[in-house]
Amino acid sequence: MGMEQYKAEILIDRRFLLAEGPVYIEKSNALLFVDISADSIFLYDLETGELDSVRTGQHVGAAVPTLSGKYLTAMTTGLYLVDKHGMEMVCRPPELTADLRLNDGKCDPLGRFLFGTIPLFYETGEPGSLLSFGPCGAYKKLDVIPRISNGMAWSADGGTLYYNDSDTKGVDAFDYDIETGEISNRRRVYTSEHTPDGMTIDEEGKLWVALWGGHKVIRIDPVTGEVTGEIPIPAENVTSCCFGGAGCKTLFITTSGEFDDKNPGAGRIFTAQAGVGGKPAVLFDDSKWKK
Repeated sequence: MGMEQYKAEILIDRRFLLAEGPVYIEKSNALLFVDISADSIFLYDLETGELDSVRTGQHVGAAVPTLSGKYLTAMTTGLYLVDKHGMEMVCRPPELTADLRLNDGKCDPLGRFLFGTIPLFYETGEPGSLLSFGPCGAYKKLDVIPRISNGMAWSADGGTLYYNDSDTKGVDAFDYDIETGEISNRRRVYTSEHTPDGMTIDEEGKLWVALWGGHKVIRIDPVTGEVTGEIPIPAENVTSCCFGGAGCKTLFITTSGEFDDKNPGAGRIFTAQAGVGGKPAVLFDDSKWKK
């Protein structure tokens, strides 16, 4: 089987500092993403081209839409519910030290929010955590100690969690107990010369992985470890991707504009037609959360 090549096109021609965590919101046909270094959450209306933003006042690693229209947001100091009127802390993990911040996060098929930590200062060697927060406030630390916790994706049956600890330059798989949210049986499915960052999964069970330092998104068969396709990106540091749009067949891709003055696409938001679809994001049910 040959390597498929896909073409990326600029969707938002603006240089973001560190765009990350794209989420397609099906109900409003909009793309949600964050700019970690600009302390901001962005919402891009795919019909009108209007770009709205919310400033958070601290680094924001991930934001997922909630049923009420707010965003459950992983930030430097904890988890918050955020909208244009303000923000409310819902959880400060005890594992969150002064040398760590919250990073990438995503809802599992039952709506638990999984998120991780990374060092605020990369020269520190402090280990991180992979954490889980449920709609009713149930909180737990999962059995893995990452350093740079990043992309996540689940198999169609919810029984496998794919996960990137970027410090290891690999994509790993865990058995995932969808009822309890526990993980086990860690194994490597792919190792890269570049740094796997965010990722998503398509309807055929293949992983689309953004490569920090790699100028591309690659498509991986997690069973064989084979790279079956790639999307070249005119930016060195490609940060994440998600499926969305009509039929959930468009891949939305975020990049970093920091420390990259050589590439014309650095910091831009891209799309690509991958010839295969994915699934809409799972929303967090904030109606069940109580103080």
